[in-house]
Amino acid sequence: MKFKKLIAVFLAAAMVCGTCACGSSVEGTEKDVDAAASESTDTGSSAVAGESEGFPLAEPVTISVFAIQLSSVVDLEQNTVFQELEEYTNVNLDLTLVPYDGASEKLNLMLASGEYPDIIMGCYLLSSQDLEKYGTEEQILIPLNDLIEEYGIHIKERWAEHPNWKDEMTSSDGSIYGIPTADSGGEGHSDCSYKMWINTEWLDAVGMDMPQTTDEFRDVLMAFKNDDPNDNGIMDEIPLTGATNTWSADPYLFLLNAFGYFDTNYYYLKDGVVNSILDKDYVKEGLKYVHDLYENGLIDPAAFTQDESQMSAVGNNADTIIAGAATCGHVGMFLDINNSERYNQYEIMMPLEGTDGYIGIPYRKSATVNGASFVITDKCQNPEIAIQIADLFCDEEWSVRALVGKQSDSWDLADEGTYGMDGVTPAKYKYLLFNTMVDANQSVDKWDNTLRLLEPNWKNLFAVEGDIMDATNYEARLYADTVKLKAYAADADTIPPLTYAGDDSTTFSQLSTAIKDYASNAIVEFITGTRDIDNGWDSYLADLNRLGYQDMIELVQKTYDAR
Repeated sequence: MKFKKLIAVFLAAAMVCGTCACGSSVEGTEKDVDAAASESTDTGSSAVAGESEGFPLAEPVTISVFAIQLSSVVDLEQNTVFQELEEYTNVNLDLTLVPYDGASEKLNLMLASGEYPDIIMGCYLLSSQDLEKYGTEEQILIPLNDLIEEYGIHIKERWAEHPNWKDEMTSSDGSIYGIPTADSGGEGHSDCSYKMWINTEWLDAVGMDMPQTTDEFRDVLMAFKNDDPNDNGIMDEIPLTGATNTWSADPYLFLLNAFGYFDTNYYYLKDGVVNSILDKDYVKEGLKYVHDLYENGLIDPAAFTQDESQMSAVGNNADTIIAGAATCGHVGMFLDINNSERYNQYEIMMPLEGTDGYIGIPYRKSATVNGASFVITDKCQNPEIAIQIADLFCDEEWSVRALVGKQSDSWDLADEGTYGMDGVTPAKYKYLLFNTMVDANQSVDKWDNTLRLLEPNWKNLFAVEGDIMDATNYEARLYADTVKLKAYAADADTIPPLTYAGDDSTTFSQLSTAIKDYASNAIVEFITGTRDIDNGWDSYLADLNRLGYQDMIELVQKTYDAR
């Protein structure tokens, strides 16, 4: 009988054993399924003799799973996607569920203890360096190459569409240890995540145009603060808000890019050369600008500590609109897009021009994959079944089922003569409703980011009809907004996923973790005034040097050159 282990009990048991581990993880990012299973093949397992291309199995099999329980999704065992997956496959999934926060640390502790399940799944849960450590070095994760060759029908279809993906999934020893996430594998709104959304009715109320420079933006925020644009006679306006520990909502990400290239890798590639970011003078000038906004009460102080749900509480304030602008990967993180009156007031801003004339924004120019969201461990007695489950989520029908919901409820078949968001591709589906405020209404019929693997470009198969600002056209609206930003793509090249082998893997993990922790804290301290930018800049540079920032840049360059 299927049951859910209590992670607290497991952790207590692991601590009694006296084992622990230091781990690494990659950023979690963004919230957004062909029910055909894999080919029927004689694997020697009496269970693998299903009626239709492998599934359902002739006899039930139990596979244990480590999975993330997202706050946006009801208990997985009660979720209809989970239930339909078990019914479709005849596989009992024995779940160990952990919350998103701290999942990487719990996973590392579990792997170090030697007591871990057959499958580990969760979007962006394992980095490429984790695959090196637990695959190439410790061999806890099993190679998937032969399994994919035999059973990975849809995985190989995705490779045919994106030939670079297979290479990017391959570790230093030539093995593939995990299946990564690729969000609807074509061009889309995740290609540019540093976005700013501004209330245009407030612009009209204060008599100002859409800002195009950093000085104009400062003037707009000052007017939002002082001129009562929500017309309630109270100084309750929050000029600019954001959030932390979610997708691209830190207030400084968009703003620092008005002064020079900035992203949280803290390096970028141009013409084959890996360039540092954190030690550049333009970052210092950008921090001065953002600090000035903060010091003048133009940035919500809570933006540096609050989570996405708290940010959305600001955007969806019940009494009146109180936020003039917000930074986040998509505006639906901040607003209920089904509140059309409020949703229609916010438009995307184009990148701002800084004081020295720079204008640009990081923009992904090619689809790449990195890390893994699904791996199979050496405990698994039925890896051929496990890989077929992964393969289901690399095709269209199960992607749509898991991420959009049930047919005739959230979506249905498209009307004849309709087209997807590119205006060319004939539509196959249409949205019946679309909701991004998942924390306020936990989903029982969707998985959100519980499991996303190598998806085809299914989003472009949904019809776009009527007003682009209708909630059912939300993906198309984001696509159109992102395409506008492409004209401002920074003069940098997309860095391919890099694999650090042997000692380099350990070194990179140690350097990048220490530098990212230090830099993210220092940036906030400079902005909020805890550290003085002018007086503290030299010591900040010295700290970067002490932590090995240039060593990290050199290691990235070395690995890029040797790829």
